[in-house]
Amino acid sequence: MRLHGVGRRYGLRGAWVLRGVDLDVRPGSLTRVTGGNGSGKSTLLRMLAGIDAPTTGRITGRPRTAYVPERFPAELPFTALGYLTHLGRLHGLRRAAAAREALEWLERFGADGHAHTPLAELSKGTSQKVAVAQALLAAPGLLVLDEAWTGLDQTSRGTLDQAVLARVADGGAVVFVDHDPRRLADAADEVLRVADTRLVRERGGASAGPPFPAASTASGPYGPGKPAPAAAPGPRVRVDSEGPPGASLPTDLPGAPVAVPGAPADVPGAPVGAGPVVRLTVGAAHSDALLRALLTARPPWHIRAVTPVPAEAEQRAPGPAPDRADAEQEDRAGRGGPGGESGSRPLPAGRALPALLRYQAALLARSQRWVPPVVLYGAFMAVGVMAGQPILDSFGYAAAALLPVAAWLVRVCVGNEPPAARNCAAAAAGPARVHLSSVLTGLCAAAGLGVVGAVFIALISDPKTSDQRIAVPLPEATAAGLLAALACALLGAAVGALFSRPLLLSTGWGIQATALASLLVLVTDASPANAAVSDLVSGSHTGTVTLPLLPLALTGAVAAGATALACALSSRRS
Repeated sequence: MRLHGVGRRYGLRGAWVLRGVDLDVRPGSLTRVTGGNGSGKSTLLRMLAGIDAPTTGRITGRPRTAYVPERFPAELPFTALGYLTHLGRLHGLRRAAAAREALEWLERFGADGHAHTPLAELSKGTSQKVAVAQALLAAPGLLVLDEAWTGLDQTSRGTLDQAVLARVADGGAVVFVDHDPRRLADAADEVLRVADTRLVRERGGASAGPPFPAASTASGPYGPGKPAPAAAPGPRVRVDSEGPPGASLPTDLPGAPVAVPGAPADVPGAPVGAGPVVRLTVGAAHSDALLRALLTARPPWHIRAVTPVPAEAEQRAPGPAPDRADAEQEDRAGRGGPGGESGSRPLPAGRALPALLRYQAALLARSQRWVPPVVLYGAFMAVGVMAGQPILDSFGYAAAALLPVAAWLVRVCVGNEPPAARNCAAAAAGPARVHLSSVLTGLCAAAGLGVVGAVFIALISDPKTSDQRIAVPLPEATAAGLLAALACALLGAAVGALFSRPLLLSTGWGIQATALASLLVLVTDASPANAAVSDLVSGSHTGTVTLPLLPLALTGAVAAGATALACALSSRRS
């Protein structure tokens, strides 16, 4: 991933937080960001994660990304396992795989006993473990940690350290901020400092070498005449490592790995003439400790690949690495899924949006914030719709009542998620998609109410004109009523999208503006919602049923434009 002249300011005339940032975030790199309070570290990390868009410059080549905030909110209405399963699906995992990975990471952090505990009942430290687990469970191509160690106990901090090193060893990039200057100090490939809106490189970077360190022929401690120790039983992992020129493999490595020297051609993409290449085979239980030992050695060794050893390979003695095609095929077979070859690619929109809609729908249903607008619609129906009334009059009233309710539901969905949790979802699927899913969820909820209201009206109303003289065909009247309700729901969704964040950040002003705008679009003659309701009322006098197709098309265009504007600004205003 590359940042080209990136800058960020808040507001049209706000102060610059960052400007002129040029940065390469390379696969398999560990980058630490430092700086004083308020210097812009978190802003840089949010841009790297895709949560905030730069005011100037551009960012290219962003892989599938996960983000961990400093403080994770407990207000989400899910259990720990339920939330992690939803986030795993946002990252592209199937439901069963997401739940399995969620349980595994909760167990690693010692929080598996809280898997079915509501997030609101978790302690701060356990909530932070959930935040870390949601980022790690799908092995992202880029991991962004904004003081993620804050609130964790000492054991969990060590577990996160090991997870970071393993992610780097597996080819992922990690960028982190932490208040402890000793955090992964020896393992960081690059140290950056944010000062006076600029990014200063304190260590590493382009001068440290090519994007992937070189390798060459050399022998490790186990060569001809130096037998390797016997392999331990159970699952095993193969680690291809490279050392600096003239270096020897560190002694007393965890797990007593079997080490076999390799040639440059054994490691894909490795040029000739730099340093030793060694393939280590170790029990899977010791793999994290081995990676940590290699990456923190003095001087550190670089990890080229980490590959599970297939069961049929257990009977073969370790030997030189296979050719590149075989190695890539084995890597895909061993890692598979979103954590493997696809782990560096963003989730396609066709898979991200359904997962987001499920997440937003569950969030709305469990939060119970849908209750007030639904009660309001029920009150409208109870007051204005009576048994035996002319059917078209009732349909017109119900459609008009649905417009402010739809605006309210969209406002609820857009603001239903705490900012820190929304940032995690935005890093996984993109802020525009997250915002789109919240607007669509509110619209679908309003449309569902409209359908229920239409069925109720069709059952109790009189299918005649207002003077009781002309019969009104029930199927045509119901179709017109449904279309009018959909037109009003669409326009209400547009109002809700325009008068909530990110366009209107003040909650107080947003509620007043939403109520006023809902009233105006109902009473204004030029409004398509007014036209759809007026057609129904006119038909109740004449007996002619007119399908509001033109108002429906106009409201659809307005809703699409308003939603597109809100989604486009979702990463530019905060």
